Amino acid sequence: FSDCVLRVTQPRQPCFKFNAVMGDKLAAKKMAQTGFCGVYLSVTTPGRLSAGESFRLVPGSRQTSILSLFKVSMLKTRHD
Repeated sequence: FSDCVLRVTQPRQPCFKFNAVMGDKLAAKKMAQTGFCGVYLSVTTPGRLSAGESFRLVPGSRQTSILSLFKVSMLKTRHD
C-alpha cells in the first residue's frame, strides 16, 4: 500500500472543460443527472501513489454524504 494519506474535501462540479476533456458536449449534464461527480482530494500525509497501485479506503466521520453535497451544490448553481 501507498505511504501517503489523502482526504476527500468536496465533490467535483461539472463545467465546460469537463465536456471538452470527455469529448461529449453533454458530459457535464450527465454528471449532474447521475450524481457520479468524483471528488477533490487533499494531501494529509505526503508520500507516493502510483497509477494502478492498491490503496485502502478508510471511511471517516461526516455529517453529510458526498452525493448530498453534490446535489446541494447543483441546486445552488441553478439558482445563481
